[in-house]
Amino acid sequence: MRPVVYSLLNGEFSMTDLLRELAALQLENIDPSIRLVIIHPNYPRQHLFLQMILQDTPAVYVRFDGTQLTYDQLHAQLGAALERQGLSRAKADLLVLDEADRASAEGLERLLTELLEQVSGRLVVLTRKAPAFVQDQPAVRQLTAFVPVDNGLMLADYARRDEASALLEVRALSGGRVLLNGRSVENWDGTLPRALFFFLVDRGMTTRSQIFETFWPTLSTREATNVFHVTKRKISEVLGVDLTVYWSGFYRIAPDIDLQYDTSIFTGMVQNSAVAEPDEAMRLLTYATSLYQSDFLSSIDMEWAKKRRQEMVQNYGEALIGLGKLKEQAGSIEEALGLYVRASATNPQREDLARSIMLLYRQLGMYEDAIATYRRLETELENTLGVSPARNLQELMAEIQAEAEHVM
Repeated sequence: MRPVVYSLLNGEFSMTDLLRELAALQLENIDPSIRLVIIHPNYPRQHLFLQMILQDTPAVYVRFDGTQLTYDQLHAQLGAALERQGLSRAKADLLVLDEADRASAEGLERLLTELLEQVSGRLVVLTRKAPAFVQDQPAVRQLTAFVPVDNGLMLADYARRDEASALLEVRALSGGRVLLNGRSVENWDGTLPRALFFFLVDRGMTTRSQIFETFWPTLSTREATNVFHVTKRKISEVLGVDLTVYWSGFYRIAPDIDLQYDTSIFTGMVQNSAVAEPDEAMRLLTYATSLYQSDFLSSIDMEWAKKRRQEMVQNYGEALIGLGKLKEQAGSIEEALGLYVRASATNPQREDLARSIMLLYRQLGMYEDAIATYRRLETELENTLGVSPARNLQELMAEIQAEAEHVM
């Protein structure tokens, strides 16, 4: 009988558990004076955490329905939920408002402000957008906490950020999302300002000649200078702040910008894991691989982005392999196998990786999968390089086939 391998292809369980534990611990330790808890908009498993809240604490729950809901519509839906559950808002110890991003900004601000005045208990809000008024009103910010918060996972504390600097969150490994002070930046006034923005963020420090060679190699220096300054000005207008400063021949990220860049965080975690103790290395690589949600800036087709994209794919594959080895050493064979399988998609020609996968499939008695792994490698090598797998792999294949026939 074929054994069951849980989470074999997605490897999400350990990261989900880690995030849930983090969120639960932070919620448990929130100061009693906090009246408004916002489940972090960038927290990927909001509803798993919501289930835990509703299981452990009696609560009034309302999930809003519709789009751009006005205050009156929000008020009506809340009233209906309270009536169904036989409670008044004043007596609710915990009031959970789900899918609050369906509300208009004005409607949500008015409703939450009113509830903070009328409800003696705590409000918990689930939303995909950080409510702007929470950051704009110091009195409300003092009553608010975002959960969970972890800079390593780009879960910034919007209620406690340093107002002297602009918080710029850039997710090149998650669809190219950009948030400034928790608010999404959508309108770039064209593709060029967006591409130049990501180039400057990714480089961190670059010269004018490097910029010109990348974006306008056929223009004269004078023409390239004009286009560059116009484009850079558009970036400043979109953000509302200057992204860079020019100093000692380099354009650098402005010192009054607090930059959180997933690609840089990912790279740093992978590098640090190489010299860390096994438990810490496993944590770092788990965090790093969770940040890699999609290939680097897949919407930008310029050569610099293509090169960086390929580099990050390889780095991601190495991170998966490193985490897989740690899991294997810890005896978590199924998790290790899942990580190796994911890594093989980044480099299907790697014979050492195919061997590791075949050996684990063999250990689990999954002979057909081990044989299929070899066949895929064989086809890939033949089609791309015109060669056959190494002799040691051929011998392993023969051993697995013999064992499979014996079992059958």
